[in-house]
Order: sequence, then C-alpha cells, then structure tokens
Amino acid sequence: MAVVVVVGGYFGVQAVRASGSGCDTVDQVSLAVDPTLAPVVTDVLAHTDVIARGCTDFEVRAEEPTDTATELAGSSENRPDLWIPDSTLWLLKTLRSTGALPEVTKSSVANTMPVVVSRKSEARPVDTWLQVLQAQGQRIGDPLVSSAALASILGALAESEVAISDAKAVSAALVPQAQDFGRIADLPHDTSDLVKQVATDGGTSVATEQSVVTYNAAHLDAPLGAVVPPTGSYFLNYPLAVTVAAGPEYDSVKSAGTALSSVLSTQTATDAFSAAGFRQSSGIPLPDNRGVGSVASLELKNPLAIESTLRDWSVLALPLRTIVVEDVSGSMAAKSGDSTRIALTVDASVGGSALFSDQTEMGVWAFSIGLGGGGQDYRELVPLGPVTNIVNGQPQREAILSAIRGLPALVGGGTGLYDTTLAAFRTVKENYDPNFVNSVIILTDGANDDAGSPSLDQLIDTLQREQDPVRPVVIVTVGITTDADPVALQRISAATGGTSYVAEDPRDIPDVFVKALNSRTQRIGGQ
Repeated sequence: MAVVVVVGGYFGVQAVRASGSGCDTVDQVSLAVDPTLAPVVTDVLAHTDVIARGCTDFEVRAEEPTDTATELAGSSENRPDLWIPDSTLWLLKTLRSTGALPEVTKSSVANTMPVVVSRKSEARPVDTWLQVLQAQGQRIGDPLVSSAALASILGALAESEVAISDAKAVSAALVPQAQDFGRIADLPHDTSDLVKQVATDGGTSVATEQSVVTYNAAHLDAPLGAVVPPTGSYFLNYPLAVTVAAGPEYDSVKSAGTALSSVLSTQTATDAFSAAGFRQSSGIPLPDNRGVGSVASLELKNPLAIESTLRDWSVLALPLRTIVVEDVSGSMAAKSGDSTRIALTVDASVGGSALFSDQTEMGVWAFSIGLGGGGQDYRELVPLGPVTNIVNGQPQREAILSAIRGLPALVGGGTGLYDTTLAAFRTVKENYDPNFVNSVIILTDGANDDAGSPSLDQLIDTLQREQDPVRPVVIVTVGITTDADPVALQRISAATGGTSYVAEDPRDIPDVFVKALNSRTQRIGGQ
C-alpha cells in the first residue's frame, strides 16, 4: 500500500489547544484524497485560515482509492476520517465490502471524465464508447483500480441502455481488452502512465481530461490530443465522504467534513482546481480551450451493471487453464455441405487457438468408446500444460495444433461422453491453479451411448459433489448440430457453473466455439 502524507502526521480525531487562533481547540482530522487531487486540496487548505476550516487541521494523505477501500474494509488503524476518491464508484465498492455506504458531505468536489488520448497528428473522432472499446490495440487500464477505465466501460453500457449500442457487444468487446491487459498487467498502467505511453509509442489510450491537460501544460512543444464521443462521457465526480468508524467522534468529523465542503466550494478552490485541469462540480468546460469542450453526462440506470462489469473483468483478465475435449465418434464423419462435421470442428478449433494468450495452459483430448484402450473412452493427445512448454521437441502450442489437425484420422466408434467428462473434470481439478480460470471445453455431436458409463443423473450428482466452490472447475459444452443432446450438455455445464452452446448448423461451429471460449465469466455468476 502506497500512502503519501502531505500535511501533518496525525491519525484520527485529536483536539489540541489553539493559542491565538480564535478557536478554543483545533481538531486533527485525517483526510485521504485521490493522488491526482491531493496536491490541490493541500494547497487550498494551506491558504485557508483555521476558523474557515471549522477549527480543524486536516492531515491530507495522497492515497490510491484501492488502498483506502482496503483500509475501510478491514480493521486498519490507518482508516481515514474523511475520504475524497476520484469517483462515487468507490463508495459503491465500499458498500459491497462493508455493507454500509459512507455518508457524503459533498457530492462533487471537482470533475473530470475519461477521454481518448492520442498524438494530435493521429487523432481521430470516435462515435461511441463501444467503438473505443472495440478498437484494436486500445489501452484502457485496469477497471478494478482505475475509475477512468471503468467509466469508459460504463459509458458504453449507458449508451446501450438508450439503444445507441448493444450490451452484448460491450461484453464481447471486453474479452480482448481484458485478455490483452492480462498479458501486460505488470507494466505501469495508471492514467498518467497511459498518457506517457501515447506520447512515446503512439496509438490511443483512455485517460482523463485532467491528465491530458496536465501533460500538455508540461509539454507545450508536443501536446497530445483528446476526444470524447458525441454521446457524452461518464463523469468522475470526486465526492467527499465521512469514513470514520461509528462512535463518539463521528459527529465532530462530519462537522469537519461540512466545513471542508465549504472551503472546497470557494472561488479560490475552484480556480485552483481549474488550474490543475479539473472541471467545476457542474462539469462546465475548462477555460482557454484546455480540454475537450462541452460534454454530455452519461448516466447508468442499472447500478448492478457496475458490479457485474468488475466481476466479469476480474475473470476475463485471468489466463485460461483448460482441456479441450474433442469428439471423434463415427458420427463426426457425417457430411455437412461440401465438408464434414469433423473437418469443420478442426477448422474452428484451429482458429479458436489464436484466442489463447501465451499465459494459457492447455491440453487436448479426443474421445470415442474404447479410444483410450482397456475400456477407456478418451485419449490424451497433448498433456495439460503451458502453451510455451516443449512437447516432444516442439512448442506445446504447435503440438496442440498438430493434434487437432490429426483428429480426422481417429474418427470411429460410439460417443463415450459421460466417462470422458468426469475424467477431464477431475484432471483439471487435481492440479487446480487459482491464478487461472480452470475449465474443460467439450465439443460433441452426439448423445452418450456408452452402456458401461454412469447415467446422466449419476454424472451430475458426482460433479456437484466434487465441485469445490473455492476451487471451481467450469465445464463448457459445445453441441455440434441438433444431433447433440442439448439437455444433457446444458445440465453438465450448469452443474459446474458453466455454459452450453449448440451450433445447429455446422457452419456456425467457429462462432459458437468463440462464444464458448469467452464464457469464462459465468464461473463466478453465483458468487
């Protein structure tokens, strides 16, 4: 946790004598402020007399909101008395972790909003926030810690609520964004870092108007450009909240918060915020054409979308650890147009492999009755492991592709679905890794016809009994044509919190397979 104390050194409310100040006592109140705003708040308070401050000295701590939220959720002695995060979004997150929404004494101290920043020579208009999220190579940061990143996603969701875009398209756009972020999560990705990356490497990033204005003020020779979709933006409002624990000090802290609200509403404070690139709480444009001009405020009607978005991102950004289980029973040789089911499945699987990052751990099995010998219905073609491993002298990723391309040579026999499903589930569970989404992906065109296997009810009971909610393994099923057993596949997936898809037309297999790969967010749908 990184905390910078910019004024004083007290924690909690303390009263000290104030000789000659006009106050009988001066309370000491700790104030956590988002680092972008903290220097301005500190300066404003330094130039405000103690009576105007409500006979209070504020110890201003420049602190990342994620750190303050952690302090409030636990029993940290560093818990601040007052808090100015960069957005009310943080208060909502605190509500989820603590069960209580902090009392707000000022709904907005200042304002800024996410913008799309680029070199001026490369600046291009954008129509919607969905278009921003869909742009290849777009940097948005981590919405789990960056309000600007989250606000860009919420802007797209707000657009979908008024039919400007499609909520499903927003969810789909998050998949490559999250997976790309997962590959670079260890690199600097604060808003200011993203601005600097644009200046150095080009391309576009989601930043804030304030961060771009600040950068440009220090780089007059090579300023960056910023744009906002004409639909508007989801504003970051910097609220002032009371976060001291309930008790005898609460009322005095609340009074201090009220006094601070008045100080931060003065013309002096407003001018200081503006000089630092922040808008007034009303959101009116910055003077001297320093920002992006007039911007409409996008509002999200469904607050549950915020939590579901964060939940989905936290899973999507995790790499995948999975066994892809391919049906090679005799029915997979059936004709489909000018091709066959197995050929189309191979094409879909080969194409889908491009979606896996180098952080993926993956294995491939094939199955039909007796394929593994000795009554075993499955055969391990490539063991589960990192795609960067070397397997028999070649990279695991290449071994996987070779195995998939060789599937047609294995076609024959009946569909040994249930035994195979349980074995794959247990294999993934055996070496569960919490740093991955642990899953099984099954592609099949038939119903189980292995008389020696467990029944469907027995399989479901076993999966539910062996599933560990703390170490979940998700089964995603893909039914190939209507010959598959959609009821059985749906029950198998549902038993593990996974999803099931059916490609009624074999030509739809590639699209359905991509949807299955992107369905990992379902694994925490009930948490």
